[in-house]
Amino acid sequence: MAIFKKWIHRVNGDDKDILSKGKVPAFHVDSLLIEQYPDAIYVLDTNGHLIDSNEKMGLLFDDLTISPTESEEFASYHARALVGETVHFELVKTYEGQKRKLAVTCTPLYKDQLIQGVYGIVKDMSAEWETQNRYAIMKVGRELLEQVPGLMIIEAHVKDGTFSFSSQVSSFLGLSKRRLNDMTLNDIRETVHPDDWEELTQAIQTLRTAGEGADFAIEIRLRHQVTRKELPVTIRGALSLERNVFTYVIFSTKDQQRIEHELTDKEELLRRVCEASDTAICDYSYDTSQIEFAAGQFQAIFGYTVKQFNAHPDYWKVVINQEDLEKVNLANEQTRHMTPVHLEYRIFVGKKQKWIQEFRHHLYDETGRVRGFQALIRDMTEVREHEAEVLRLIEFDPMTNLPNRETMFQSVTRLIQTDLAFVLFTVTFNRIGDINRAFGYEYGDEWRIQTAHRLLESVPDEAVVGHLDGDTYLVIMPGHHEDEQLFQIGKRLTTLSDYCFQLEPYSVYPNMQVGVSRYPNDADDETTLIRRSYMAMGRAGKSGAAPVSLYASHMNLDELKRFELLRDLPNAIDRNEFYLLYQPKVNAWTGEITGAEALMRWDHPTWGVVSPLDFIPLAEESNLFIRLTDYLIEEVFRYLATLRSKVPISLNVSPKYLYHEQLLHTFEAASRRHDVPLHWLEIEVAETSKLDETHHIMNVFSSLKALGIQLALDDFGKGYSSLAYLQQFQVNTIKIDRIFGHGVSENKQARAIIHSLVVLAKEFDLAVVVEGIEQMEDLLLLRQLGCKTIQGYLFSPPVRGDAFEKMMHTGKLIADPLDNHEMATTRYIQAGITITTIRQQPVSVGLSSIVLTSRSDQHLHFYAALRLPLEGEVEFIIRFTVGADLPVRLHRMTEVTNGLYQYTAEYESSPGVEAQLTSLETKVTGDESISDYLQLVHQVEGI
Repeated sequence: MAIFKKWIHRVNGDDKDILSKGKVPAFHVDSLLIEQYPDAIYVLDTNGHLIDSNEKMGLLFDDLTISPTESEEFASYHARALVGETVHFELVKTYEGQKRKLAVTCTPLYKDQLIQGVYGIVKDMSAEWETQNRYAIMKVGRELLEQVPGLMIIEAHVKDGTFSFSSQVSSFLGLSKRRLNDMTLNDIRETVHPDDWEELTQAIQTLRTAGEGADFAIEIRLRHQVTRKELPVTIRGALSLERNVFTYVIFSTKDQQRIEHELTDKEELLRRVCEASDTAICDYSYDTSQIEFAAGQFQAIFGYTVKQFNAHPDYWKVVINQEDLEKVNLANEQTRHMTPVHLEYRIFVGKKQKWIQEFRHHLYDETGRVRGFQALIRDMTEVREHEAEVLRLIEFDPMTNLPNRETMFQSVTRLIQTDLAFVLFTVTFNRIGDINRAFGYEYGDEWRIQTAHRLLESVPDEAVVGHLDGDTYLVIMPGHHEDEQLFQIGKRLTTLSDYCFQLEPYSVYPNMQVGVSRYPNDADDETTLIRRSYMAMGRAGKSGAAPVSLYASHMNLDELKRFELLRDLPNAIDRNEFYLLYQPKVNAWTGEITGAEALMRWDHPTWGVVSPLDFIPLAEESNLFIRLTDYLIEEVFRYLATLRSKVPISLNVSPKYLYHEQLLHTFEAASRRHDVPLHWLEIEVAETSKLDETHHIMNVFSSLKALGIQLALDDFGKGYSSLAYLQQFQVNTIKIDRIFGHGVSENKQARAIIHSLVVLAKEFDLAVVVEGIEQMEDLLLLRQLGCKTIQGYLFSPPVRGDAFEKMMHTGKLIADPLDNHEMATTRYIQAGITITTIRQQPVSVGLSSIVLTSRSDQHLHFYAALRLPLEGEVEFIIRFTVGADLPVRLHRMTEVTNGLYQYTAEYESSPGVEAQLTSLETKVTGDESISDYLQLVHQVEGI
């Protein structure tokens, strides 16, 4: 399957589909390359004027006194090239009494997908032409010799010790053709009379010593292998040193005078039989589906012997490049009905691709019936590889020398056209952005070169690697592979995360992610297939997932949503699709509002309100997080300026933003612009983030505090560096993560952790905020533990700016426990929901699990962990473990808590639907809580 190791996209002369989309210089032909080209080469513009040529062109056409710009013989071919066709043609010219044969290739030159001229390659094929003529005469001579009754020919190949026999040897010695083809030297000795073997070997040794041109003639006795009858014969032998072949002509002594007369006219032909050539001739029989004769360099060209091909008649289909298989099949059909047939195709000899040219002529039997064909075969690899080198300049990434993105897309398209199974691996090293920012683009270039080289060494031999973007690559591997095989290959690639790349004087480790998609399982077009491989890569390594991810056709709504968000995020800010909500922080005893947290939301045209948990990780994969954070800072200061009664407002900042060189300037400029002192602002940095370069972060925190900005560690307690961060960084507040605050009244371990953190904060003189408080029992317990500030749905969910401003008028909030009446139910149904169409276009994605809790009056209620769009051109169905799908239309959504949403949906009721729903109900075992539903919506049981 070495087909995947080299991409030469010139099938049937079609060059238009390999064009680079980027700008390229006119003609895109390097002058040095033209001069170094082994054959004559010239370049014309669209008017047929000569633009460039090499010295070989001048020498060749000065001899022949013709010009490709003036000769009418060239004009028609140039005209065809100027409309997009690659043209191959041959000319025969006479120079000083000798005929010269030229092979010419005219190819269109493109710039920005427009034809700007023609380049031509002219090869002097005179020597090859003479060889063809010699072979034609040689073959005719051999056929004539074999028609002489009683005349046999044996060839002994010195190099490999094999033998070739003419057709009459089989019947003369009483041997089957199959046994004859397997003859060894010992087997041949058995056919010679024992008393004559010594004389024969001495004659052969004398011939070997005498060298080229010598021959001998002796009379010996052979034995018929069935009757054991002695057969007196005369053997004449000759040696071809060029071919390393002994040729023996054997005829019955009884007919010697007649045979010698026949041979008188054929001595020259016999000499030609002993000659060698760098091409090959073979005869193929339709009757036997076998190659009956082959001469010249057949094995050297194809890499297989005639015997191997004949043993496996269909093996040629494997040897031939699969892209050329249809062309060869067509030629095979044409050969039966027309003569001559000329074709060119590619084969694989080991891992090397060769270009083969064939000229075919019919072979007839004595009745005039076409019994097969004779093929004159030439190896055109050198010529085509030089042409490919010219084309490589616009197909490959110059930095890594890998196929560029356009070429890889076209390669995937071609593979899909062959309808052979293959796999795509999208592989990223995830470091080039940081390297470019931290060290400079010259180090980024070196990173690309090194990662490309290391990846090439890591992929299987049959795979091909191309460059997509940055340090992200596409790997194409042929064949069908099971999931476990793909995971093993992916895991082998992700071990590169342990490899230390040296970018002197820096050492950098990659962060590998690998996504996999398969043809035809996951898509049947190149755009979708590559996109889904990229989607799987984005999912790899996220939220503790494995660094290798396989795309599956049943990918759920979460993945579809993630892809569309990633696609639309870059333009969302310009379309003003972002806005802020504010969640109050209150005194645990009095309900007084002491601050608020600004939370960004995205009002997506299809997916509705999108949480930062969905789009912030996507933004951090690129530099978009800088624009988003700048927007957040600007909006918070703008809002603070409108508040009459101000409280500190905190905002979440990505740790990456702390490395932004304009960090301090952004805060100071926004403060001056809106005339809001910086002490009203608090920055929250997630404690779970890895804050590298401690010295730099300490300096940044010190500078922010010097401006008056408060600092808080968010998600405190979840990470492994909590205490170290308290010691290293001078923060003002710790926010205890909601995994400890939510349900703390029922969790002894969480209660102990919060108590310890409150004591610790007191020792460090830090303020404490506990997140995720939704029930009165939790609030009462936190008061006992000494927690002063609470944030959670018990007091208020995140609200719009105008709603928060109204809260500030009173300054206090009253605890309002989550009303559980909507969750009260005696039965539930586990199911899945999916989208059938988006914007009237059908989609095929998997399910996100839901829990149906109640239904009445053609409305049902369910819980889901995914925020689904209520508006927009989206159609949903609910799918059950058994029974028919249920189309629904969503009407209302309530965010019950972080990660849990309650929906109301309309459906069309009928006795059959109601019976189906009733049959699927599961009885509730006790009082169901929010955590129970959270657990249920993260399960999929047989859906």
